[in-house]
Amino acid sequence: MAKKLKVNAAICDLRKMQEETLTAYESITIDSALVVTNPRARALLSRYPVTLNCAQSLDLEEDIALNIINGATQLSGRNTPNGKQYLVINGTMTVTPDAGDALRQYMGFTINGSVFCPGSLGTVLASRATINGKMYTYPEEAVVLKSNTVLDHSFLYRAQNRLYWAARRFIAVDPQLDGEALAETGARFSSREAILTESLARDLAPLFDESTELTILPDDTAVIRDDLELTAAALSRYGSSLYVEGDLIVDEECGDLLSDIEFLRVSGDVYLPADLEEEFYSISDAEYSDLVLLEGHRISCKSRVTVDRALLEFYPEGICLFGCALVELDPELEAADILDRLTFTNCARVRCTAAQRSAVCASGEVASIDCTDGSEENEDPDTQVFDCAQCTL
Repeated sequence: MAKKLKVNAAICDLRKMQEETLTAYESITIDSALVVTNPRARALLSRYPVTLNCAQSLDLEEDIALNIINGATQLSGRNTPNGKQYLVINGTMTVTPDAGDALRQYMGFTINGSVFCPGSLGTVLASRATINGKMYTYPEEAVVLKSNTVLDHSFLYRAQNRLYWAARRFIAVDPQLDGEALAETGARFSSREAILTESLARDLAPLFDESTELTILPDDTAVIRDDLELTAAALSRYGSSLYVEGDLIVDEECGDLLSDIEFLRVSGDVYLPADLEEEFYSISDAEYSDLVLLEGHRISCKSRVTVDRALLEFYPEGICLFGCALVELDPELEAADILDRLTFTNCARVRCTAAQRSAVCASGEVASIDCTDGSEENEDPDTQVFDCAQCTL
């Protein structure tokens, strides 16, 4: 029989733990995000060699049911608990204005995600919950929309004389939207930020509360709410005025087209082939976080890439591995080959030998490095291991 026990669990409930379990092992190690105990369990744990590694511990009596919801959920006045319940929510939680009594009847909450709550209930929820995320409070009379809500011509068909709220921002850049008609509906808007084109701002800016930060863009500006690879096809689709909510990756064959860009705002970084630096600076008043110059031939966004000497010889100018999930290096490559010929940018994982590791570290940005010739940990035959989402001992 195994002499040691190791438990890896998201939630570990120890309230019903028996002394026979503890005496069966020389040592017990529990790694868990949430450990649930009670006075009886704590007294038992103090007498035995048990190691607890947890982000949060929770004390609940044995008659309180522990319920778990995975995914987005809404708590309203109809969600009153049946008996004593503690709720763990792994996802976004939205609280409706009528949920006050329901909130008070639960024994408590652990919320692993964002919370959207009426301002009048924010204090009630905060006093009863552990929130591993951000809590947003909204006006009680408001209609809660998506965190990023687009006001386009179709929104006008359902707009009413009401207050609309979005946690992050509203975006109004649709040239087909009649701003004057939207204002006439009596709709008002509340958010942290609003992005408007110049022609729509005249009618829509007064509809936002004073705390909303307004960003005014030239008419016909395309707003891309993600990273963008700038190619001829992308410019044909989006036009010459771009607002990029992410990083901009410029294609190495896009040099002749950079001069066509009239307006450029990038919230993240711009990744640019080094030989296009002069052409990029022809864009007047471009704004971005940082400009990263990429040397050599770019291999982008591959799930798996193997780099050997033949590939290096095919691209004598060097190779830039950009945004690749897994890069495997041939063990025959020398550290000098890696330093002189390879650049890693935003790569998730590299597999290499221990002798290659330092060269990889010096050649760019890699989240994780696995050494293929390292000694692997041998499984301990005297240790019993449980890997699970939820465990009750």
